[in-house]
Amino acid sequence: MIGVSVPSRQARRLAGSFRRCAAILALGFLAVFAAPADSAFAQSNPGSLGFGSDDSFKPTPGAQMLLESDRLDYDYDKSTVSAVGGVKIYYDGYTLEAKKVTYDQKNKTMVAEGGVKIVDRTGAVINAETIDITQDFATGFVSALKLDTPSQTHFAAEKALRKDGKTTTFYRGVYTACEPCLEKPQKAPVWQVKAARIIVDHNEHMIYFRSARLEFLGIPVAYFPAFSAPDPTVKRKSGFLFPAAGYKSALGAFAKVPYFWALAPNYDLTFSPAIYTKQGLLLDVEWRHRLENGVYTLHMAGIDQLDPDAFYEADTRNSGDVQLRGGLRTTGTLFLNRLWTFGWDATLLSDRTFTRDYNVLYSSTDVAVSTVHLTGQSATNYFDARGYYFRVLTNDTGAEYNQGRQPLVAPVVDQSYLFDNSILGGQLKMKNNLVSLTRDETDCVDVNGDGICERGDAILGLKGNFNRASTNWTWQSQTIGPVGMVFKPFAYLQADAYYLSQDEILSGIYDNGNYYRAMPAVGLEWRWPIIAASMSSSLTFEPIAQVIVRPDEQLAGELPNEDAQSLVFDDSSLFDWDKFSGYDRVEGGTRANIGFRYAAELGSLATVSGVVGQSYQLAGLNSFAVNDITETGSVSGLEDDVSDYVGSMTIDSGHGYFITARGRLDAETFDVNQAQVTATGKIGDVTASASYLYLREQPAIASSNSGTPTDTISGKASWQFTESWRVFGSIAWDFEEQQLAANSIGIAYDDECTTFSIAYSEVTQDYTDLQTSKSLIVSLQLRTLGGTQFQSDISGSSN
Repeated sequence: MIGVSVPSRQARRLAGSFRRCAAILALGFLAVFAAPADSAFAQSNPGSLGFGSDDSFKPTPGAQMLLESDRLDYDYDKSTVSAVGGVKIYYDGYTLEAKKVTYDQKNKTMVAEGGVKIVDRTGAVINAETIDITQDFATGFVSALKLDTPSQTHFAAEKALRKDGKTTTFYRGVYTACEPCLEKPQKAPVWQVKAARIIVDHNEHMIYFRSARLEFLGIPVAYFPAFSAPDPTVKRKSGFLFPAAGYKSALGAFAKVPYFWALAPNYDLTFSPAIYTKQGLLLDVEWRHRLENGVYTLHMAGIDQLDPDAFYEADTRNSGDVQLRGGLRTTGTLFLNRLWTFGWDATLLSDRTFTRDYNVLYSSTDVAVSTVHLTGQSATNYFDARGYYFRVLTNDTGAEYNQGRQPLVAPVVDQSYLFDNSILGGQLKMKNNLVSLTRDETDCVDVNGDGICERGDAILGLKGNFNRASTNWTWQSQTIGPVGMVFKPFAYLQADAYYLSQDEILSGIYDNGNYYRAMPAVGLEWRWPIIAASMSSSLTFEPIAQVIVRPDEQLAGELPNEDAQSLVFDDSSLFDWDKFSGYDRVEGGTRANIGFRYAAELGSLATVSGVVGQSYQLAGLNSFAVNDITETGSVSGLEDDVSDYVGSMTIDSGHGYFITARGRLDAETFDVNQAQVTATGKIGDVTASASYLYLREQPAIASSNSGTPTDTISGKASWQFTESWRVFGSIAWDFEEQQLAANSIGIAYDDECTTFSIAYSEVTQDYTDLQTSKSLIVSLQLRTLGGTQFQSDISGSSN
């Protein structure tokens, strides 16, 4: 650190001015020529570049400056003072290093030269050979500029000039978000943007590129005579976003160029027109509006097709063979207060496959769900009221896909309340449910193929109006008994009221009139965790017994079933009090659920855990042996008084190998009725996973092919054969049909600045409602610049 006696008042004034300007210089150089570390050339909007603002460099009040140099030289005639040799200036978290720093009091300029290096508070580093700047930072000049930021963005230029505080021009500039090669720093990065001039407008907060080109590995691949982008101080700025392109057989080649229009700080429009060589111009516009108490969107798309007949292929018909196609989707959330929220998500479409053919509005391929809801929630109370409308998107023309079979649900209300105070030493909870729905047609799976819905077919929903109100009260407690035994008494009561006005006449079904039922239950669960341990291993064995006493289910199988059609009996539902999935069916009779849990830690080898058990109908009517109109429970494994065996096992090596198996075995023959195995693992540079699923033949719940079991295996793998390159693929095989269901393969490159992939995928015709789908997708993402995608349909199909 220097220590100099000042011989005159003039020199003292000169030295004081130097110290003040040197302190400001440490902040000012970055303010003029650099960007904040967290935003330098960051992506403020998709596909846009940014540049910092001066506000980030305001000094801290009262900050102290420390100056180090070999000597100070004073020139009284020219009113200059220079710090020479190993100059270091420390101020307010900033560091300035240079061989020489000179302050000119007359011209109010400061020059730093010779290996100039500035480090800001966040670690951003700027290197330059010379920096020449006025005291007010209005005008400045930098030669051989290089900027490195903690956000791993890098900028360099032969020289930079700031004029009148309005613009900064970088001459022969280079930008990249890729890290330089440590072994060969002079090697070109994966990608970089070079421009003859980069002009930053500090008033408009815009960056203008002139004669710019994009290079990969030093090779130019794209040239842009001129383009502009907002700086990151502007969160939203109008401009073009990255384009996309592709090919589909029924649409032709296409290109999409989105434009973002920032109309105000709280609302904007995005235009995404696309040109298709076979079908013409698709108009696509999305409006977003942020309110004081919420947000909503409005998305619209439409096209006047030039060649609707392109959607015909052999005997296959796509619903898109009409001239005018389009759709509208709106979403919104309004926060009424801190407890209540109102929202919606609604979609209106011209036909079933519009969103699938043009990849707009909706990502689902089977059904578009429109809903509106009112939700309230506190610490102990929850309320949710919703309405639903289901729009079929599949291209199948079978009766089971008729739009009239889809219910209009208005409303379905769920309310729950958890009582704060203990009641009889336990916790009391209340749940209520109300539902009302209407269908124009009866929804059934016509097993016989006679076009008539009748008993023996799976009736998924009846034509007409269905109304039900339910309340469910549960109480449970827990006590620790002798030698660690756990006793859990519980009780519950469910009561239901139905009002049915349905037009389908089926024998033995109550589908018109008012009906009431109640199901009280009391039960006790016993557990006894037993732990055995050695030096490096341990075993936990926990036998579990559960008994539930109830009367028979009232009106069993004689009421419509809307919300309890799914019944999966496995280890996860073994100890459920009521194994039906909804309110429309309730489990009755006295039942015992018996089993045990286990967990073993085998030193450093693996951890093994799982559940094994069985369920027994001890007395009363077995609800699962009573089929309703949906055939729920007929092959669930619970239809006999002694259920199937269920169990699961998970083996975790702790070293990247993981396997889970669960299954359901016949109680008498031990035949496999249900099996599922999932495995993942990593060996060297290969990561793979596989899944196997077997389900015995089902009743006519889901399809007319009820006599066909499900027997499939699928797998996927990825091989990281270099630090950045990997190949990946997947496959799905149907053992029952002896055919390939789907497959894909691809190659990808990933590093800190670039993601690139080429992927081919295929789904065969029997596993989609359209023709066999083959597609090729090429995707490129450049960090901070955005990305684009090319998608091609190479199957020759209609979608």
